Amino acid sequence: MNCEQVAPYLPGVAGGELGDETLRWVDGHLASCASCRADALRYRSVSAGLLALRENEPAPPAFLVDSIVERVRADSQRRYLPVSPMIPAELARLVQDNREALASAAGVALAAGAAYALWRRARSTRTTLAT
Repeated sequence: MNCEQVAPYLPGVAGGELGDETLRWVDGHLASCASCRADALRYRSVSAGLLALRENEPAPPAFLVDSIVERVRADSQRRYLPVSPMIPAELARLVQDNREALASAAGVALAAGAAYALWRRARSTRTTLAT
């Protein structure tokens, strides 16, 4: 077992959400890997902090509610469309899985567009010089 296989289970170790067999498997790796052990400790400290925050729920400042209400009223008077439509999860996953290919295609498209712009510029310069 290696760090890449264990990494997805580290948050579960911190939250106590793993089954006994999986926990033994992860603990076996943590016993021999200082890096993953440090990551597990970080997850545990974050988990403990979130639990403490939940137990001692902070009260929002008094001005916050009034500020939010004013902002909502101001925004409700302006009607506008969202800047970008919601992206379906399937499309987002497809883009994430193929980001290198998409980046290469974008680079090729950018280079082709630049070459076309230079060609048009050179062509218009020749036409201007000919007249």
